[in-house]
Amino acid sequence: MEEINAKIAVVQERIRRLSNFSSLSFESYLKDLTVRDAIERNIEVAIQACIDIARIIIKRERLREPEDNKGVFVVLAENNYISEKSLKFLIPMAGTRNVLVHGYDKIDDSIIFGVLKKHLSDFNLFIKDIEERYLIKKTGD
Repeated sequence: MEEINAKIAVVQERIRRLSNFSSLSFESYLKDLTVRDAIERNIEVAIQACIDIARIIIKRERLREPEDNKGVFVVLAENNYISEKSLKFLIPMAGTRNVLVHGYDKIDDSIIFGVLKKHLSDFNLFIKDIEERYLIKKTGD
């Protein structure tokens, strides 16, 4: 469980950092390349840590092997480790992570800014799901 808790701490720290930018306007976001880079990187790391958590659970529980990063969240939802609401958030986030890592020349600033403004709490929902639906149950076993 330590490995999962360490990844949860990474997500929480990255969301904390991102929340420092929550009052930023879109115009300010677009003008400051250093701020954009910081926001993009923190979102990328938060998403990757969520993917890592999912992969750890899939391996430990010997669940079916997903085809891709989006699939890791589908597998967790199929096994009731995350809610439907988390799944609806995380599938597009896996795609966003791929763009940030591999398609950095195609980043849509409005999508990244939208994640910053509207979806930081969704990361917390994922963590809550993992804690309540997986970690607490495994601790009791």
